[in-house]
Amino acid sequence: MDLNDIEMKLKSGRVTIPDELPQMVGERMAAAFEELPSLTVKRRNKWLYVCGSAAAAFAVCLALLGSAFVSPAMAKSLKGIPFIQDLFQLTHHIGLQTADEKGMMDEPNASVTHHGVTLRIPKLVYSGSNIYFVLEQDTDDHLFTNRDYSVNGKVNGEIVDMTVSQGTMKNWGRTGTPSASVVTISHQEFSSKDHTPYRFPDEFTLNLEITLAGMEKDPFIFDIPVKKNEAATKIVTSNDPPKEWKQFKISLGKIELTPVMTKLTINEDYAKQDLTIRRERLRYVLEDQDGNQLDSAGSGYGGSIPGTTMVAMNMDMDPFERMPKQIKIKPYLISHETRNKMFIPELEMTVPVGE
Repeated sequence: MDLNDIEMKLKSGRVTIPDELPQMVGERMAAAFEELPSLTVKRRNKWLYVCGSAAAAFAVCLALLGSAFVSPAMAKSLKGIPFIQDLFQLTHHIGLQTADEKGMMDEPNASVTHHGVTLRIPKLVYSGSNIYFVLEQDTDDHLFTNRDYSVNGKVNGEIVDMTVSQGTMKNWGRTGTPSASVVTISHQEFSSKDHTPYRFPDEFTLNLEITLAGMEKDPFIFDIPVKKNEAATKIVTSNDPPKEWKQFKISLGKIELTPVMTKLTINEDYAKQDLTIRRERLRYVLEDQDGNQLDSAGSGYGGSIPGTTMVAMNMDMDPFERMPKQIKIKPYLISHETRNKMFIPELEMTVPVGE
């Protein structure tokens, strides 16, 4: 695309905007120009000429920053660290991207430094079942580093049954930004201490010990107050009898609906399964009354239900765009030959969400 084409696109896409650009927008545009090393000085001057008016410059920034400007919480998104929205997009955390745009994420901005290496937790949200936080790693010289790491957690100083899922900590191709990843902490459905149902408290101190590879003798210790986000949360349950097909027997534990994520808990009964051989793994699609679907894609974690032959399998999915009126649970297997989904109508369940 040559400069004439760019100018035509800018003109055709112009919008009504104020004559004065916000400071953050100007700084972001300048930073974007600096990331165009292939342009000569002469061509950069032409770019600046094309973007000489506030309207044209704002249009360019729209293209550069994307969805940050269509959010109702634009000011809050701009106030945050720009690459975090990119992190959510690149790691496919749609719920976290939505939560950040709506201003639902807390900003503890906690940091610990050892030997010139700093770990930060700039963003966090607690849905009631899951804690999501952004973990950044930076160095004194701001050089890109990519290290393996481990996360251990406690609740108010006590060891509880929790599952930690962590993404790869890397730079994601952004110049001048720290390496980062998204960490998810979930609780098990039952306590291993007394076998009773367990949930995180609505408000507590999350104690984290994060260890970087090569720095095992100096773990990074964080004590972060967390509070359940009070955004609309709906818990859907059912008293319907279990569904059976061949060796499979399942029942609904619950569906937790929040603006951050959808959490499906299915109780899978293994009484009829031969656990000495590799078993087929059920996966699940959730479908609302309009045909909108969420897919577990095989991800999940579980724990045995005390005194039974069942396992409570938890699957975290993207949030529904709107609160559904009813949800159909559609179990499926993956064909070994075609790798296609084989849905199992005999195991389907439909549950109303209610008011």
